[in-house]
Amino acid sequence: MPIADDPHPGPHDGPDPSSRDPFDGLVLDERFVRAAAVKEPSARTRMLSARWRTEEPVDPGGRRWSPGSEGPAAARRGRFRNWRSVVAVVVAVAAVLLALSAWPDRKAPAARPGAVTPGRPTRDVALPGGGTSDGSRCGAKGYHHFPQPAGSTAPGGPGATDRPGPQLVLGSYGFEKESGDDPGRFTIGLLLGPGGPAPLDLAAPLGAQGVAVEIEGPDGLVGGAYDLPVSVGDTVRRTPSGSLRIDPATGGTAQLTLPVEALCPGVDGLAVQQRLTAPTDSHRTITGPPPFTITVSITDPGIGALRRAAGSASAGDVLSADNQPAARTA
Repeated sequence: MPIADDPHPGPHDGPDPSSRDPFDGLVLDERFVRAAAVKEPSARTRMLSARWRTEEPVDPGGRRWSPGSEGPAAARRGRFRNWRSVVAVVVAVAAVLLALSAWPDRKAPAARPGAVTPGRPTRDVALPGGGTSDGSRCGAKGYHHFPQPAGSTAPGGPGATDRPGPQLVLGSYGFEKESGDDPGRFTIGLLLGPGGPAPLDLAAPLGAQGVAVEIEGPDGLVGGAYDLPVSVGDTVRRTPSGSLRIDPATGGTAQLTLPVEALCPGVDGLAVQQRLTAPTDSHRTITGPPPFTITVSITDPGIGALRRAAGSASAGDVLSADNQPAARTA
């Protein structure tokens, strides 16, 4: 009997030269691999399988799962999706609450274009380019910065000089915007005349206290300002004392600007402009007075002096013009 660890076995211990090698002709190709039997499970696999028959498996994090479940990673993804869903619901609820808090009372009537928004705090403010707004008077009816005595308003329309004494007429007025970013402004052109043979002398820039403008609608004042800057035309001469002289032969012109900041809260400039125009029919015939009234006023001692000299029925130092037909004025 040979020794197992004998490094020199005897001749009878080697292979038999006359026997056939069982691996002769064996080809280890893809066909051989596919035909191989399933590998026997390892010892650890057999041990775990035996343990899982009596108790549920537990992953290293302490969470139980089964081989058919989605696994820990999928569970984490599910929790993340649930967390995102909760956040989305919270955000949606917050948005709804915010919208409800800002939603106006549906029972309240919609404000008309050009109407003053009720309950809005207003105040007088300095305007760009000069002047001060009448913000504290928003909604007031019949308000004028320069009180209007009887006969202070000249008949409407250019060239209306049927009364003796100083004349002030609205030559033009309109709302304009140069671009989408431009807030806009009202540009007003004035025509002035002495209304008699004697010239009209006024303090510069136009009247001792400047120019005042008011725009009033059915709900009261919708915009206005006073002490507005004004530029006069070339036909208005300067006297040696620095006053403005308007001659009977040439008359005078002036132009001023009312910034959109002079409008009351909730008032749109373009809507106001549309209501400053008299309504017309299909033949462009005027069918009534403009819904809104724009009034421009100046005050100066020279106005009262010229009225007295001309024997005018009008009294006082205030001279005004508006966009209403002549029939409404005294």
